[in-house]
Amino acid sequence: MKKELKKRIKRNYKLVLGIIIGVIISAVGVYAATTISSANISYDNKASGLTSTNLKGAIDELYGKSDIRKQGKFVSAYTYSTSNSTKCITGEESTCKKTECYKMKTANSCKAGDIIKYKVNDTDIVTFHVMFDNGSTMTMQSQKNTINHTPWYADSDDNTKGPLTVLPILERATSGWSNVNDQTYTMGTTVFKANAYTGGSFDDGGRVVCTRNIYTLPARTAKARMMTAQEGDNFGCTWSSRSCPVWMYNYLSESSIYGGTVSDKSTFEGISNEGYWLMSGKIGMSERDSAFYVNYFGQLFSSNLTKLTNGARAVVVVNK
Repeated sequence: MKKELKKRIKRNYKLVLGIIIGVIISAVGVYAATTISSANISYDNKASGLTSTNLKGAIDELYGKSDIRKQGKFVSAYTYSTSNSTKCITGEESTCKKTECYKMKTANSCKAGDIIKYKVNDTDIVTFHVMFDNGSTMTMQSQKNTINHTPWYADSDDNTKGPLTVLPILERATSGWSNVNDQTYTMGTTVFKANAYTGGSFDDGGRVVCTRNIYTLPARTAKARMMTAQEGDNFGCTWSSRSCPVWMYNYLSESSIYGGTVSDKSTFEGISNEGYWLMSGKIGMSERDSAFYVNYFGQLFSSNLTKLTNGARAVVVVNK
C-alpha cells in the first residue's frame, strides 16, 4: 500500500501539494493565534519523493518541477500552413489554428515551421518557428532577426576565423533568456544534421554541400546560436529563389515580393535588413572570402563577411 501511494505521489505533484496544504491546515488549527514561518514547518518526505523536509522547501521544489510552470512559458502555439484554405505563416492570421503540440512528449508532435510564442524570461515574449522536435526538447528559430546590421567577421574577409563578430553579439543579446536551455557545442565537431563541417559550397543543383572545416572554434555555451547551412539544406533551401519555406525568410526587407507575407521596412542609417547569417563559411576561389546567409529572396546565398545588411536569428532549445 505504501509503495503504491509513493508511486502515485511521484506521478502526481498535485496530490503532494494537497498533502502539504493539509499540513498547513493542521498547523493553522493547532497554532491559530500564532504566525509560523513555512520554513519552520517540517513534514516527513518519505512518501513524497521530494528532498525537502520543510514546507517552504517542498513548495519551492514542487514549483520547480511542475508541468504547470513549464507550460506557462508557452504563451500560445499555431500550426504553420501555407495552403490557401488554412494559411497561417506568422501566427497572426485569422485562419491560424491553435495547437498544444508542445505538451506532447512524442517526437515530431510539433512540425517544422509551427509558430510558438514563448516567454524567454519573466518579461519578454518572443515568437519562434519550430525547427526540430525530438519529443523532450524543441529546437526553434526566432521569427524575426534578433540582431541586425552585424558583420559575420568584421576585421576582414577571412572566414577561417569563424563568425567571431556576429556570434558573440547574438550571445550577449540573448544572455537574459533564462527560460531557454544552455547549449554547449563545438564548431567543427558538433554535428548539426548532415555533418559537423563548417565550410561548404554549392553543387550543380544549387544545394549547399559541406565538405570540410574552414574553421573550428572551442566549445561554446550560450542561450542561442545561429542556424547552419546543413540545417537550411534540411528545410529545402538552395540558391534558387523561394526555395526556403516562407517562415525562414519572412520579416526581411522585401520578402513579400518573393512569397513572404511581411516585409521589414525598418532601416538603420539607410541600411535595410536583407538577410541573416548562417554559421557556415563558403569554400570559394579565394577559400576565405564569404559566408552563407538567408536572404529576402527566400534562398541560401553567400556574401563578403563585413556585409552590414545582415543580422542573426536566435536558434534556441527549450524543454517540452
